[in-house]
Amino acid sequence: MIDTHANDNYPERLLKLKEVRAITSLGTSTIYRRLAAGTFPKPRVLSDACVRWRETEIIAWIKGLPVAA
Repeated sequence: MIDTHANDNYPERLLKLKEVRAITSLGTSTIYRRLAAGTFPKPRVLSDACVRWRETEIIAWIKGLPVAA
């Protein structure tokens, strides 16, 4: 497997909803609810029926979550 973060010559990964759900442990409804509220990274539109999320934005969102007390 290629480590895309180790070399800037590789393009950033664009994640499908299924991958975003797996990484965040959130369900589809929760992701879209947070999108509507403006509290989740917006996807990029590739075509009328295709959106993808930038991996770095999802990772940054996770890192920005508050730590449980």
